[in-house]
Amino acid sequence: MTIRIITATALLLAATAAMAAPTKPNPASAVLITNAREVTVTDISVEAAGQIVRLAKPLAPKAKATLKLPRMSGCIVAVAATFEDESTAELPELDVCKDKTVRFTD
Repeated sequence: MTIRIITATALLLAATAAMAAPTKPNPASAVLITNAREVTVTDISVEAAGQIVRLAKPLAPKAKATLKLPRMSGCIVAVAATFEDESTAELPELDVCKDKTVRFTD
């Protein structure tokens, strides 16, 4: 009986410690970009881990593209876009661990 109580207590303590340990989120390896505007995106850049990656070609209205991110240890990236009508959009702190999509709208 004593062995059962000790075993149960040990299992309970191990489970509690495992639940209390914070889990590290996994950063995204790519981000999905959607242009829901009626204007073409002429330039899209994403800064991640001190590196800047760009979309190779303009993104037409109502189009989607996947942009591969560099290997990074954190979750925060900065997104900047320039449109054909000379307007701009900036997302200085996008958490790609929580949301791996960027959607440009009017």
